[in-house]
Amino acid sequence: MRPDGRAGDALGLLQTLGAMEGARVTYDDPVRRSLVVRVDLGDTGYEVEVGRATVEAVLPPARDLTELEAISARALPRLIETAAASGMFLLGYGIQPRTPKQPALMTPKRRYLTLYRAIGRPWLHFATTASDQVQVDIARAELVDGINMMNLLSAPIIALSANSSVYGGRVGRYCSGREGLLGALGAGRHGMTPRRFATVEEFIEFISGQTCYMLPRDRGFAAYRRPFTSYLAMHGADLRAYLWHEHYTWNSARPRFQNATIEVRPACQQPPDEPLAAAALILGLVEAMTDAWTFLRDRLGPDPWPVMHAYRRAVIRDGLRAPEPARGLLFGLVDLAAGALRRRGSGEERYLHPIHDRLARRRLPADRAASHFRHGGIEALIENFKL
Repeated sequence: MRPDGRAGDALGLLQTLGAMEGARVTYDDPVRRSLVVRVDLGDTGYEVEVGRATVEAVLPPARDLTELEAISARALPRLIETAAASGMFLLGYGIQPRTPKQPALMTPKRRYLTLYRAIGRPWLHFATTASDQVQVDIARAELVDGINMMNLLSAPIIALSANSSVYGGRVGRYCSGREGLLGALGAGRHGMTPRRFATVEEFIEFISGQTCYMLPRDRGFAAYRRPFTSYLAMHGADLRAYLWHEHYTWNSARPRFQNATIEVRPACQQPPDEPLAAAALILGLVEAMTDAWTFLRDRLGPDPWPVMHAYRRAVIRDGLRAPEPARGLLFGLVDLAAGALRRRGSGEERYLHPIHDRLARRRLPADRAASHFRHGGIEALIENFKL
């Protein structure tokens, strides 16, 4: 982020990081080595994202949130100092507040260019957004429940973590502009899954029925634009191709088969004074998902999906101002998450304090961002959200 609110260029930051002692550099094209896409320093990877103004810090596995906090405390200062030396800031915020989506903002990775040709302009929303994605270790026997519950709980997660209300140089119509704009990718492709899945096979059938945008071909990538089932009918079972296809589906919770984790995606990047709020909420809900299912079923009936789909649309727009589908829904879920973290015995429940505060005050980071922007413009938003 530049001081005037325009998007900065993370590619330059990666080049600087790549010149540091001990850095391991990954190129988009290992032969020509013309575009740095990742730099590993110590135990952290720094990657340029779809938007050339977004840097993803890929942290290693941690036993608990305390260890994750310590890892982050080592990883972020290096990035903040590198940005400052280039006259830029890092924002704890979920979307570019000033620069709109445009092709020039997209990182020119070969696969991204292919995806842009296959998807069109909705792909460019990824070039402006930043999320707080959390991966949680999960056993195979828990996988279907994890996919079901964390997609179902995406509405409460958004309601408690939205932080992207100012975009395109103004206060937008969405409290979570990130989730609202990415909805242009289509129902089922992005966001909450449409229903509960009974088996892993049923989930894989759902993913395979979606359009496959792109597959690797001859050291490059080729647009496909047909259901992945068409590919299977022609070529038979192909795990590598499936993983490529599945990677470019963006449900709010999705398995990462190569990591044996479930990735939970709907939280915006959190503000600098509350960096682990979303991670604590998500971890707590994953740990409490059996109790959370009983809680939701008791309050919303045996099929909560239609009600939670409607609630999700409402919280994307209105955040904590959206009426809850059952009285005390959010308080109950946060209490379940806190109890689950407490039972882990590492004191991780303290990281939920910002969530409790947001819920008690009915005020989100997105509300703070909109207020700062209305009273002091983009400068005030940057001042209050820069890392």
